[in-house]
Amino acid sequence: MRFCKAKANSFRLFHEFSFEPHPRLNVVVGANAAGKTSLLEALYVASRGDSHRGAAASLATDGESSFQIEAIVSVESDRPNDRIDVRWQDRRMQVRINDQAAGLSELVRQMPVLLVDPLAHRLIEEGPGIRRRFIDWGVFHMEPSFHPLWRRFNRALKQRNAALRALASQREIDSWSPELIATADALTDLRLSYIEKLATLVPTYWQQLVDETGWSLSFVRGWRDGESYADTLVRTLESDRNAGHTREGPHRAELRVLSDNSLLKERISRGQQKLMIAGLMLAQGELYRQRHQDTPVLLLDDFAAELSPLSQQRLLAQLEAWPGQSIVTALEYSPLLQAVPDHAMFHVEHGEITLKKTT
Repeated sequence: MRFCKAKANSFRLFHEFSFEPHPRLNVVVGANAAGKTSLLEALYVASRGDSHRGAAASLATDGESSFQIEAIVSVESDRPNDRIDVRWQDRRMQVRINDQAAGLSELVRQMPVLLVDPLAHRLIEEGPGIRRRFIDWGVFHMEPSFHPLWRRFNRALKQRNAALRALASQREIDSWSPELIATADALTDLRLSYIEKLATLVPTYWQQLVDETGWSLSFVRGWRDGESYADTLVRTLESDRNAGHTREGPHRAELRVLSDNSLLKERISRGQQKLMIAGLMLAQGELYRQRHQDTPVLLLDDFAAELSPLSQQRLLAQLEAWPGQSIVTALEYSPLLQAVPDHAMFHVEHGEITLKKTT
């Protein structure tokens, strides 16, 4: 899986750009505010249909009300390249794949991309919602049944919550229980299975990146351990009525990273957080590779930030070993990056992306 070419119009500070990355490691160098992060963001939007940095309506160049990103992507060697067109127009995101209208789920399935950036610490420091999204991206790509189940659960949850807010009868509220119970159990089984697989891989990456062997993953399903979801809905009915929403369930699921049974976020530096998150992404990419015999694109913003020289060496070793395409930004083209044998270097300045020769 790789980007063969990407171009954009009216995206962030780029009036337009064209980018043809190397199949393996790409180093994008430039000063602060030159456009490095915006380039990665454009690739991310081309793969997910939204941004990790802001609302879609805010992504257009100043003075513009729309933007467009086009990408040519290679999926398998024995089939033609695919063309992706993502544009914000008429106050909505529009996606086309090979000139056919597509939904966001089709786009995400078509172009798997993993991101480590200066905002990645939110995966550890913020609430469980961002960690659920991390889990669900992986389960979505591993299990075809996940997305229909997720949609069914959320549709039933929305209806039950509406009934709770409307002070509806118990019979009406309970009418949504069978669908919630069936989908909650199935969703949780898929998530738990995925986390168990991830937990077998990620310690190896953490040891190589941070030299840590005591970190572990823990999955919290969103309601009491040892209790069926049917019993949970009965137990929480009155408190749900008072709150006006369903307080427990898969929509409250959580991923925790632990060290000696304590939350890891309370015990590590920002640099360690960055490497820990990189390990999670690399393990997630490896699970995808095992399932699909292909590798997601890895985007890494501000390579050296918050990392010691030794940590940079460890992270770069993982990037060199990554079997797919990676695109990395940096303030400077350091000797460490220059020494990588198979890569391309691009320079970004004043909204222009230029390929530079490497020695």
